[in-house]
Amino acid sequence: MKISNKQKEANKVKLIATAVDLFSEHGFHNVSMKQISKAAKIGDSTIYKYFPNKDKFLLAYHETVLNDVLQLVEEADDFADFTLEEKLQFFIYNYLDILIENREFVAESIDILRESPAFLMQREFPASKALKKKIIQILEQSVESEEIPDVPFEGAVAHLMVDALLGIVLYWLQDDSEEFTQTTQFVEVSTSFFATLLKSGVLGKGIDLVSFMIKSQMMRFLENGQGFTGLMKGLGVMASKGAGSVSRKGGWKHGG
Repeated sequence: MKISNKQKEANKVKLIATAVDLFSEHGFHNVSMKQISKAAKIGDSTIYKYFPNKDKFLLAYHETVLNDVLQLVEEADDFADFTLEEKLQFFIYNYLDILIENREFVAESIDILRESPAFLMQREFPASKALKKKIIQILEQSVESEEIPDVPFEGAVAHLMVDALLGIVLYWLQDDSEEFTQTTQFVEVSTSFFATLLKSGVLGKGIDLVSFMIKSQMMRFLENGQGFTGLMKGLGVMASKGAGSVSRKGGWKHGG
């Protein structure tokens, strides 16, 4: 029996939600495809038409979350009036608000994806193309409003900011402070860092160097939980010497 594209999408969403619930409760490696199909009330063979294996659920979940946040950005009536730093914080806080519902699963999924040759070969964070496109749009709007100067290599800058987003998520996953106050502080430091570098023109001129430093410190952070925070704070101070102060907006409802 042929089903509509709308029903196919509904089935896919249902399967992802069901799988994430089971992974969160039992652990990824302790859940079978048959258990997922049974819980979702979808045929044992039908599930494979949507997801050939369990690993595909991991990518699908992160794709869904990022697309949901991008949709929130599109629906925010006053988003265009935000400063660059406020726009970055709006995205990050809403992103974390969705991830927090399945925090243990998010941590497990990232660990699994980092060890997946297929994922590493893609060299793309899930839904990163759409995210990069939005970041470039935000940068161009900031240039038009004269908040920042022209940004050379805006594609490379957007790629760097996607890497930094992953770094923030990794930091949050290891944050055991009350209501994630350390993550809130870290987000403020990180967004201030990028906004200040963009205002000073440093980021566009030294994109390769900044990208190398952030990526190397992310790897160090993954290994021993140190380095990344200090790097962001230090570079932010350096950049601020050549630019004015950056305004800050709001906070994270889970972080104060």
